[in-house]
Amino acid sequence: MLTVVLLTFQSCTDDFDAINTNPAGFPSIDPGIQFTKIQADLSGLREDVWRYDLAIASPYVQHLAGSWWTQHGGQYRIVEKSQWYTLWETTYPRDLKNIQDLIDRTKDKPEHVNINSAARIMRVYIYARITDAYGDIPYSQAIKGNTDRIFLPTYDKQEDIYNDFFKELDEAVDAMTASAAPVGGDLFFGGNVDKWKKFGNSLRMRLGFRLTKVNPTKARQEVEAAIAGGVMPDNTFTCMIKHENYTFVIGENRGNGRSQVFRSEATSAGFRLTNTLVDYLKNTDDPRLFIYGGTYLPKPGESDKPDNNLNLDLTEYLQEGLQYGGMAWNVWVPAQDVAMSNGDVVSVPVSHRRMQPSKYVSALDAPFFHFSYAETEFLLAEAAARGWGGQTDPEQHFLKGIQAACETMANYPGTKPIPQADIDALKAKFSPFPADFENQMRVIHEQMWVNFFLNGLEAYANYRRTGYPALVPFTSVDWYTSGTGGIMPRRFFYPETEAIQNSKNYTEAIGRLGGTDDWLKRVWWDVEE
Repeated sequence: MLTVVLLTFQSCTDDFDAINTNPAGFPSIDPGIQFTKIQADLSGLREDVWRYDLAIASPYVQHLAGSWWTQHGGQYRIVEKSQWYTLWETTYPRDLKNIQDLIDRTKDKPEHVNINSAARIMRVYIYARITDAYGDIPYSQAIKGNTDRIFLPTYDKQEDIYNDFFKELDEAVDAMTASAAPVGGDLFFGGNVDKWKKFGNSLRMRLGFRLTKVNPTKARQEVEAAIAGGVMPDNTFTCMIKHENYTFVIGENRGNGRSQVFRSEATSAGFRLTNTLVDYLKNTDDPRLFIYGGTYLPKPGESDKPDNNLNLDLTEYLQEGLQYGGMAWNVWVPAQDVAMSNGDVVSVPVSHRRMQPSKYVSALDAPFFHFSYAETEFLLAEAAARGWGGQTDPEQHFLKGIQAACETMANYPGTKPIPQADIDALKAKFSPFPADFENQMRVIHEQMWVNFFLNGLEAYANYRRTGYPALVPFTSVDWYTSGTGGIMPRRFFYPETEAIQNSKNYTEAIGRLGGTDDWLKRVWWDVEE
């Protein structure tokens, strides 16, 4: 009987590999194809960005309000706690798993040195988004289940993670060479090695500035190294992805995920620009107001269309923001009569009076900006204000940042370049440029905040570092009160699955927060001053 069992087992295992090989699958994947997917997934998946950005981070910094979802970030209320988990629970098993696999497969292969180095830069970029949101996270032992059989990784301290970021960026930029093959499958820079090197250094500068409160000496060292290595010199080096005109389908990543949220229902699914943002733009005569936001009404006799290109555009007549933290339906104002240039008068009800994300930024093929040249110039302005890196003229870098930010708006589908006269008028609002450091920081990072519209994670990180703009925390609106007593949260909650599945390491991490997963505690670099 045993002989029969052994013979049966042997007969099964003889063809084990053949039986367990998917004939429709691929034994390997081209690194360029894998790289394309990683880049597209970062901003092309609606269900991700809907939660961590549009529901939480962008409302935190008072860019967006109005939607049911914005209660989480706009009112500091835990309605569905899982919203804070999305960034973690999608990035680790998808983006980081893919990027790590790509790096492992191209390591020590001279023909792949550039895509390997670009992937290392991307890995830093992706991990930075997570650690800046959560604090201490799995890093050195993460994504090592297949290679090292580590399934329950420890949580590295954020300080150690940042130190490794700088090492990785330095090595990756240094390894890239124009003599090797370009970066395959690259949606950001079309494979251009020089642009990747400039992006790597610019990212190093961004992350170096993160440390100004906790370790100014280290901050200066990294910022100056980045500047010496060469940062973005003009708008052609902006790190962005140009999405395609695709509506939402599960798993589809070619369309702009944020736009797919806004297009999911009429009136932009309830999302509105806040009065904080709209009033600031109006007070500075900022022409980007008409690119970021729009006021729309159904055409006479027609219903609201999710695509605001098909509705009546009243933006030139009416620009109002919604009280931050408010819902589109509960901060009441009377209907507003608007006299149009053709002589018609239309009545705009409360449901339509406040500006929605415009038909430009909500186009399905709208780009997403990961790192703009404008941001580089604003950071150089701060470096000049601090006397770092040989930079001596904060005003000139600041004005270059405004110029670049306004010129970048032409990347949104359907827009026209902002007239230079309008850009010059905006610049004139900041003349004379402040002479003292604190007010220089204020104007620089107010403009940085404007520049980060629809990049809520980065706006939230920069606000926590600089304190600008000087946002007034949400306390209450009709029917709603703050979930924290008017204290803005300083970090994201860890996923509950970590407490269950990785309890030992999770408990150690929250022990460094005082014993609870407290969203009012600060990440390492966010020192209270």
